Amino acid sequence: MLSSQHALLSLLSARNSKGAHPHPQSLVLLTDTQSAQLRSPLPDTKASLLNLTECFDSLYSEICPECRLLDNFPDHVSFHPCDRFNGHTRKLQFDALDCLCHEASSNLSTLVVATDASVIPPRNMQAVLVAHFWRLGEQVSSSKVPAGRATALDAELFAIRLGVVKAISFDVKHIVIITDSLTTARRAVDASVHSGQAHFLAIVQALRGFFTNHPDHSIYFWDCPSKTQWSLHFLAHKDATSTKIATRHHPATSLDTLQSKSATTCLDAWRTFFAHSSSQGHHFLPLKGSIKNLLQLSYAKGRG
Repeated sequence: MLSSQHALLSLLSARNSKGAHPHPQSLVLLTDTQSAQLRSPLPDTKASLLNLTECFDSLYSEICPECRLLDNFPDHVSFHPCDRFNGHTRKLQFDALDCLCHEASSNLSTLVVATDASVIPPRNMQAVLVAHFWRLGEQVSSSKVPAGRATALDAELFAIRLGVVKAISFDVKHIVIITDSLTTARRAVDASVHSGQAHFLAIVQALRGFFTNHPDHSIYFWDCPSKTQWSLHFLAHKDATSTKIATRHHPATSLDTLQSKSATTCLDAWRTFFAHSSSQGHHFLPLKGSIKNLLQLSYAKGRG
């Protein structure tokens, strides 16, 4: 994610230096003895980067102001969140979605796409993503792809990419994407450098071509929690969760997956170390989330 001119690259191994001239203290120039004695994040970074399969570009054109998709086509993309805590508001949301799909069932120019992803906890299983395509009230196509080792957000983003890119190939004016993660849908058009950037680039490039010279073309992202089991999305959800695919040697691995793994390792080490009373000191105030359970450090979606 660093620019090819960043000073840190000169400290990394040749594989990850992007051609930078090695610094005298670079990992490349250290002896085996020096490497074994080194206490630094750099060896851990080197080891993690061996597993990373994503590529990033911090200078791509989409990041420039006035060149971003939402800068050029702000009225062509809309998001429809679901209130997950208010039952009445949620019902109104699904009534509107039912009405939209009913209208789409008699409109040849509208394509409805239900996307979902399944991330299975065992390390030897791949994430699975699914997209179902509906036109004139009938399912006209479906796609299912393994995604290697990925977080839920990464897998959902890949599923949205799968849905958007294929939807563009249909001769339609309006695309309705139904997903259970509107956060990921917003990330799909977020120009910042983030995990899953390749999916973002594929999405915005497809949509830019879809919108250019077509002022009546649009895409709508609708939030649909899986637990509500709403018709079309629930079919995609069942398709994704019922599929189990084992990982192969050197599976595709996203940046967020490695960050999550690193954070989990740190938390496990902290809990093990802090379990001994001698490590806590005499002035530590334990906080309880309930009568019996002590509050513990946690990590979720990039936040500790």
